Amino acid sequence: MFFLAKIELLSKLLFLTINDATNGQIVAWQVVVLIYFCPHEKYTFYSMSDYRFEQLDLSENGIRRTSDLLSLVFGESAKLTPEYIHWEYNQNPAGKALGFDAWMEDVQAAHYVTQPLISEIEGKKVKGLLSLNTATHPDHRGKKLFSVLAEKTYEGALKQGYEFVIGVANANSTPGFLKNLGFTLIKPLDVKVGIGNLNYNFEAGYDYARIWDKEQLEWRLNNPKLTYQITKVKGGFIILAPTGNKGIRAVMGYFPESLYSDNFKNKAITTVNPAKIWMGIDNKLSWKGKLYFNFPEKLKISPLNLIFRDLTRKNRLPEPGSLRFMNIDFDAY
Repeated sequence: MFFLAKIELLSKLLFLTINDATNGQIVAWQVVVLIYFCPHEKYTFYSMSDYRFEQLDLSENGIRRTSDLLSLVFGESAKLTPEYIHWEYNQNPAGKALGFDAWMEDVQAAHYVTQPLISEIEGKKVKGLLSLNTATHPDHRGKKLFSVLAEKTYEGALKQGYEFVIGVANANSTPGFLKNLGFTLIKPLDVKVGIGNLNYNFEAGYDYARIWDKEQLEWRLNNPKLTYQITKVKGGFIILAPTGNKGIRAVMGYFPESLYSDNFKNKAITTVNPAKIWMGIDNKLSWKGKLYFNFPEKLKISPLNLIFRDLTRKNRLPEPGSLRFMNIDFDAY
């Protein structure tokens, strides 16, 4: 009899959910059903006021805890070790990472971080941020913690003189950046595969381009996860990264001879010309007469979209036709 009463109540709840309930009522009834019909399970429901929000802890202990959270979310295979996080967050010559964490008592519930950079925008050097790592503990998803952490990060960054945020988002995360955080989609990154060198124009000017110097390149090439290669070409050099596929290298970036340094670490000088993957945006590269082809859309795991938000009231937005964005400008490799 008690079982039949439960079935009758369940049918009424489902009828209400389908026919009469608002979104808020649906969630409420789902909670009632879970608790009532599964009393042996433990359900904990947190409100936003239950969380506390703190700036990044960049100490050794803070880095270790962040590494633990990132490894929990993305898996051990991502190799987000304390050594890597320390390199990424603390050693960047352009500045230490900026971001916020959400805490539920002693549990790091969510994490958002940006990485300082310097870019040239319309002929001026401007301090900006690269949107980098986002992670939410499995027990705290669906609370919109990411949006809160991001806005707190951007508010603090603007006070420190950072004027924009640029990032690369996949198909799943792009709508959240555009709808909830005020970003604008510039365009998907172009992806090409082929062999041979390209016609690099080291003197080309752009309305937007990240600025690299020797010190920053030395830091970038000291990534503890990868060993890079350098190929010298007329007037400059190319940085290549392993892709995990034998005989294929990713083109990280191309730089004038004046930026080369003998102090580069994790690099090997090579004259070998392997098959290459090029990913980025640069309409001033010449593909004419080169054996490079657009990577088939059906083979892409997910399109990568370049997004941008001006933190000031200048409403700047780089135009794809006069923008250079390279693999080395974000953390794909």
